Amino acid sequence: MTERNVRLTDSKPSPSNQNYSVKYTKLFKLFILISIYRLANAWMIRTQFDPDEYWQTLEPAYCLAFSNKTATAPLSLHPQQKYGCALTWEWTRRKKDISPVETQDTSSFQKIILTRLHGPVRSYVSILPTYWYYLGCRSIFQWAANDDDDNGSILNKKNSSGNSRQSYTTKFFSNAKQFVRQQSTYLISKGPVFLHALTVAVPTDLSVWIIASRLERLAVSHNHHDIKSGKNNAAHVHWWQSWASCALIFTITSWFNGYALIRTYANSIETMLLMAGIALLGPELFDDVSVVKENQLCRHRLQARIAFVLGGLSACVRFTSLAAWIPIGIIIVLRKNTTAKQKLATLFGLCAANGLLGVLLGCCVDRYFFGFWAVPFLGNFHFNAILGLGSLYGTHPMLWYIYAGIPAICGIALPMFVWEVLLLLRKSRPRTNDAEGIRPRLTVFWIIASYTILHSFTEHKEFRFLLPVLPLMFILAGHAMVKLLRGIIHQRGPISANAVLASIMKKAAQQDKSNNQFSVHYLMGCHSAPAYSHLHVADVIVDVDYLDCSPGCRSNKDLICESDAFSNDPYEFLHSAYATPLEGECNHEDSIDTPSYTESQHKRIPSFVIIMQEDASTTEELLFGKWNATLVASVRHSITSISWHRQTRNNDELSLLSLIDIHFEHMEIYSTLAK
Repeated sequence: MTERNVRLTDSKPSPSNQNYSVKYTKLFKLFILISIYRLANAWMIRTQFDPDEYWQTLEPAYCLAFSNKTATAPLSLHPQQKYGCALTWEWTRRKKDISPVETQDTSSFQKIILTRLHGPVRSYVSILPTYWYYLGCRSIFQWAANDDDDNGSILNKKNSSGNSRQSYTTKFFSNAKQFVRQQSTYLISKGPVFLHALTVAVPTDLSVWIIASRLERLAVSHNHHDIKSGKNNAAHVHWWQSWASCALIFTITSWFNGYALIRTYANSIETMLLMAGIALLGPELFDDVSVVKENQLCRHRLQARIAFVLGGLSACVRFTSLAAWIPIGIIIVLRKNTTAKQKLATLFGLCAANGLLGVLLGCCVDRYFFGFWAVPFLGNFHFNAILGLGSLYGTHPMLWYIYAGIPAICGIALPMFVWEVLLLLRKSRPRTNDAEGIRPRLTVFWIIASYTILHSFTEHKEFRFLLPVLPLMFILAGHAMVKLLRGIIHQRGPISANAVLASIMKKAAQQDKSNNQFSVHYLMGCHSAPAYSHLHVADVIVDVDYLDCSPGCRSNKDLICESDAFSNDPYEFLHSAYATPLEGECNHEDSIDTPSYTESQHKRIPSFVIIMQEDASTTEELLFGKWNATLVASVRHSITSISWHRQTRNNDELSLLSLIDIHFEHMEIYSTLAK
């Protein structure tokens, strides 16, 4: 068992009942921080990526809010509806383009379907945030356009000298109106980007954190074998040690998310809807079905229903989103430990019914704006899948997403993502013991794989078409990063210290073959480091000692374990355990905090001492003075904190790109051998 002074872990058991107020407070703080970051991200974007960011959102929304030339313009126009309108063929595609020969021998239902297939290919669902923003701008512009001077609304006040001056309130509103009139172009052209940063990018980033947090809790529960008992063994770790934080860092620092996600694309809306839906479907997609109560197997949570409604809206925006939502539905159905009848109830009652409800809502939105019943995702399917006319805008080989698309958009996260995928594929074999533990991550992988594979069959390919599954890639990459951090960097002190010791003893024995006996004392929590197994050197005899914390002393209230005594007062423990008190000094053998040692029980001063840095600082006087020891090595053990880079550095810091300082706790190795 590890003592608190060992610091092998910084964790402590978390309460079994999670405090929801703390959870949502943390989410709110995270929302504020990410919002500030994404707003800065939006402000820095001054370039064009693709014309669709304007013609799929800004232009149609502008037509609805400010133009009097739209087909659905009301009889009584708003005073600000006096400007022009420009729509691409995606919005104006109609059934009149169909030849009469095509419809002469078809039924009424077939004519309806044929009309919808030849209808618009874009849905107004994706432009709703921008449209509502433009309505707000329209009202503000109208307020700013009012000439307050003509109707006498400007209030003047006279002071005691008889001179008139404008009131501060009137001056403020006058300046505000002038500002609105001067900045109207910026508000219309750039405002939607800031809006997307808050309503699209931020929810996507938060969804990544929520999904990764759930997967991390499940992984910890599986590792502790307490799933069935319902115990929460998720350890409290620093933010930089958690899977959720690593995934969030990947997604907010992604060059492609920063470049494309905040733009006014339909792909960005699809990304947000998909990630929010998966976050809402956490228990259905990832949790172990064995812990679900029998009476809950056929009941569907409200959050799950909302998720599939979002899926239906996502299909309205881009029909290709079904490449993710259909596999999600299949996975949920197959994971339930129910009868075939109940599985069908889940398939149609949860997935299909709520998905169709979302599609119906999307069709109602399009009916309102188009002025007739339109099903744009059918038009999109007809144009791209049936007619294959998407190839007019460029073609790529079938495997282009594999060797070019994913590597490009993943950026620096690519090695972590590839590593995680390879591990998943290797461990997913049925005979592998860890197959059950990786099931949640496999679910994420299959969503990514199905979406990528189905998109690979289309000839027209673009980087942004993979944007909806890019956050899922970062979730897997975040898990690999945590394994790298914990497996290579964090808490490596005991292994590194023993390697240094073995090297020193080997070198000393080679220089003097008669000097082949050494003693090593671990002045840390008991059993906090490996001993003989990591100190094996040919022809070298090693005697190892470590602090006692056996059940014999732990269960006896009259005894004090060595580990407890050292933790309470390292200096006094070394003084009493290793040497007889010197003349003139008080004898503390009867102290209640220190075990008693007779002269015959005193330990011999060892050849080497391994001690934590903090404890070494309190015992330096004894080590350097009475023991005549020398510091031979200081090895990094665990990360204590991460901070912004400072000009003055300590020896316990590691600087990354002169931007971030990583602070480590060290293990000190002292030698008492003659120089």
